[in-house]
Amino acid sequence: MSDSEESLKGEAVPEEQVETLQVPREDVKEAKAVPVSSRLLRMMDDFRAGGSSRMWWAVFWVFVAAGVGSRLHFITMPYKVVWDEAHFGKMVSWYINRTFFFDVHPVGGKLLLTLFGYLGGYNGTHSFESPDKPYDGYDGIMAMRVGCALMGAALVPLGFHTVWTLTRSLPASTFAAGLITFEVGTITLSKFILLDPLLLFFILASFHGFTFMHEADDRSFSKQWWFAYLYTGAMLGCVMSVKFVGLFIVLVVGLYVALDLWQKLGELDRPLLSVAAHFMARVLTLILLPAAIYVGVFFIHDQLLFKAKTLHAADEGTFSPGFQMRLKTNFLNNLTQPKKLAYGNVITLKNTNLAGIYLHSHNFTYPQHKVGKNKQQLTGFGAKDVNNYFKVLFPEEDPDLGDTFYDGLPEYVMNGDWVRLYHMTTNSLVSCDRNMSLVTRKHYLAYAKAYNLTDPALAAKINRAFDENPEATVSNPNITMWQLWSVHIVGGKPGEAVKALDSRVKFVCIPLTCALTWTREKLPLKWGFNQQEISCSKNVMDDYTNWMVEINMNPHLKNESFSHLESGFFSRMIETHRVMTFINGRLKPEGEDRYNSHRPWMWPFCLKSQVWFDVAFRIVLLGNPIIFWINLVFLMVVPGLIIAHYYRLKRGHTDRPQVRERKERMIFACKWLFLAYLFHYIPFYTMDRILYYHHYFPALQFSSMLTAVVFGYVLESLDTWFPIRKARLAFHWATGVFFAIVLYSFHLYCYVGYGHPTVSGFNPDNSTFRNIRFFDSWEI
Repeated sequence: MSDSEESLKGEAVPEEQVETLQVPREDVKEAKAVPVSSRLLRMMDDFRAGGSSRMWWAVFWVFVAAGVGSRLHFITMPYKVVWDEAHFGKMVSWYINRTFFFDVHPVGGKLLLTLFGYLGGYNGTHSFESPDKPYDGYDGIMAMRVGCALMGAALVPLGFHTVWTLTRSLPASTFAAGLITFEVGTITLSKFILLDPLLLFFILASFHGFTFMHEADDRSFSKQWWFAYLYTGAMLGCVMSVKFVGLFIVLVVGLYVALDLWQKLGELDRPLLSVAAHFMARVLTLILLPAAIYVGVFFIHDQLLFKAKTLHAADEGTFSPGFQMRLKTNFLNNLTQPKKLAYGNVITLKNTNLAGIYLHSHNFTYPQHKVGKNKQQLTGFGAKDVNNYFKVLFPEEDPDLGDTFYDGLPEYVMNGDWVRLYHMTTNSLVSCDRNMSLVTRKHYLAYAKAYNLTDPALAAKINRAFDENPEATVSNPNITMWQLWSVHIVGGKPGEAVKALDSRVKFVCIPLTCALTWTREKLPLKWGFNQQEISCSKNVMDDYTNWMVEINMNPHLKNESFSHLESGFFSRMIETHRVMTFINGRLKPEGEDRYNSHRPWMWPFCLKSQVWFDVAFRIVLLGNPIIFWINLVFLMVVPGLIIAHYYRLKRGHTDRPQVRERKERMIFACKWLFLAYLFHYIPFYTMDRILYYHHYFPALQFSSMLTAVVFGYVLESLDTWFPIRKARLAFHWATGVFFAIVLYSFHLYCYVGYGHPTVSGFNPDNSTFRNIRFFDSWEI
């Protein structure tokens, strides 16, 4: 037997000498009773230490409930169309009714809104024509709001688990959940039928997947590794299907993947075949999978929308004829018309460029004091319209039949021929003169000049005279050289006929040798109704001088089918995205929008609000300014924190293993959250387009998580700077004060975002919130 075993043995004690401890029954009860304050402190200590599984799930579900409750509160208020619900609600109705429409955003978010409405029983009959239109009598609309609210509520568990995966810190995760839950602007964005809650969800879900990728990096090609990459790729495909700003989170993930692959390439003990396998796996999961999701979502959109809105093609008019031919009830669907352009034909001219407009005129003149009297506007119009029809006339001869067509065999317009373009509804001829165009001052003015067609009987007599003597002079003094246009087919041969929906044609003014062109500028609203400017450009080689004959009518000519020109799926998809890009680039602030457009430098400071609804119930998108300002402080601290960390590493400073691991997790989280914030914020400084306050909210979520990571790290590190007891006390107080501030600021500002009844119009001096208005620009 060993000495240690000997030491454990002792002499037996007689039973009668053993004293039994007697505890009164009431003392037992007192012993079992633990003061509430002690239990609370014990829970806080458990929380500070990282928490048991029970504590973790308790905190998680508390914030899930808070997130859902905060988003569903006041969900039916007001029971009317609010702000951009007028925009996206219409689109849901069009989807349900299978009616084509165009929007500058990708299609996935609107399809998801439609799914919410469809599952809720919405039948697509509400017009959503304007804010304040009631929802009474329309079932299923609130289901769309609830769907958006739940997507917004999901930001809370996403933020919580993202920070947990990055830091393994329960306090930091809890702070993140608190900041996201009680941020009033995020709640406001989540309560209505908008794309924003869907966008925010998929952005955070993509970053959530990114954290899984990082965690699974040391388990390459395991089930967890594949799940992380497939989940991230799926979320990237979804976020790009909602809005193009989803590209920012794609860039964040792409940067991480590129750096990771570069690091693997530098591992000399790793075979190149392994690097190639990693590269191909990332191509499959992070490029091909998102692309497949994006294309698949667009395919659903393309198959659902097969009817034109009206014969005027207000939305599809900006697309090519081949695109329009697929849409039922569109004028070009199953189109039959003459193939070649003949004199006397009634035509429409469409600019051949992306989102090309139609040549158009109407019974309004240019300002007399600028260009002289009676010069009718010649403009560009985006939709099919009766004022888009022109008749192609001979240079000197008017139609000689009662139906305003020419008698005899058809004479086709050839490359190099001269024509006149007669506007049917206003009885005028397309003309030009030496006046400069009114918006694009470097071009000549193109306009329409009144002209009455010769009586058909007289025209027939004159035309016969021309046939007998081709050298005859112009017989009608109203015809001038300023109304004659030379037709040039782009790439055409001499004697080649102009073909409808095929030939690219330039119309060159004879006296000035300038070509009819679309300047892509708008005429002033006051007298030009914001229609597109048409002028005569000396640069005849400009692509915007190219036109195409779309409609080509003549009852005396044989009709032919053009169904072979109908676009296929991928052609329609590519064209749609080209038009999206073009229209997005033209969304520049004008007029009142220059005042309403929010500039990026204002956003982090919460300097400006945005009124969403103000008809007996006022909703203002402001946010929780206290959270904004707390985040701003930490945004300024983080770069210094990261620099200090790498400076210490460079100088050879080391920490204890436990401290080092915590710090490395914190620094990694700070780097990528800060980068994600910058990627979602800085690009807006480069955008010369209309910007709104809600564009900042993706970046705001990253700044909230960043604040939580740094604040949690500081509190958890207190025991490295102070005695345990003081560190414990400081942690409890700091946590309590943090949530007290967040909750109280939520209490102050929540009904700015939820909305509140109003008796009359907004009066800043008599407002309920006048005492918490820090800036005059806050309309609360």
